[in-house]
Amino acid sequence: MNAVTERVMIPVKGGVNDWKEQLKFMLQSLQRQPGHLRTRWGPWLDDAQRLELLTAWSDTQASGAWKRSSDYADAMSRFAPVLNGRPASCVLQFRPYIPQAVVNSPIVESLTFEDCREPEERMREVVERAKTMPGCNGVASGFSLAGAGAGAGMGDDSSGGSGGGGGGGGGGRIFVAAIGWRSIEASRAANKDVYTGGMKTESHHVDYNFPVKSFGGL
Repeated sequence: MNAVTERVMIPVKGGVNDWKEQLKFMLQSLQRQPGHLRTRWGPWLDDAQRLELLTAWSDTQASGAWKRSSDYADAMSRFAPVLNGRPASCVLQFRPYIPQAVVNSPIVESLTFEDCREPEERMREVVERAKTMPGCNGVASGFSLAGAGAGAGMGDDSSGGSGGGGGGGGGGRIFVAAIGWRSIEASRAANKDVYTGGMKTESHHVDYNFPVKSFGGL
C-alpha cells in the first residue's frame, strides 16, 4: 500500500489559547509514531472553531496503529475538555500525493463529495479544472479508502464519510479535493460550477500556515 493521508476535523471551544496546548501535545505525539511522515494543520477560515489536520502515513497500518496507541488515548483525553463535538476522520489516497504548492498555499479549499459513485478518473478530471482559474496553485484529490479508518469518528475503522463533510453510506465513498489558492478572494471569485461539475459538495477553507507562538516545527 502506498502512502495515505488522514484528514481529521476537530471541533473546539474557545480561541487559540483554549486549545493550543492540547493540539501541541497531539502534534508532538504524532511525530513519534512509526510510519508518520508529516502533519499539517490549521483552522477553518469559515469557522474558526474547527481545526483540520492532514497527516501523511507510510500506509494504512501506521494510521490504525496510532489510533490504537496509548499516545492517541492520552492526546484525546487532553483534548476532551475543549472539544465541541466528536472529531471526524477519513483516510484518503491522494493522487498526486499532496504537492507542496497546494498545502503551502496561503489558503487551501477542501471539497468533499459525499457518497460519490463516479469513476476516479472522471472526478479528478472535474476538480482539476480549478487549475484554469486565476490564483490556483494546484490540485490534489482522491477517494476515501474503505476499511481504512474512514469512519465518522476518529476511533472508527469503518468506511464511509467524515463528519462535517462526510456521512457517505449506501455503497458510495467520499471524494476529497484539496485546492491551493493564492488568496481567499481568488477562491471566492472562482466559478465553483466549473470544478465541481455541478455536483453537490461541501466546501471550506483551511489556513495551513496559521501561526501559533511556540509551535515552531510542528
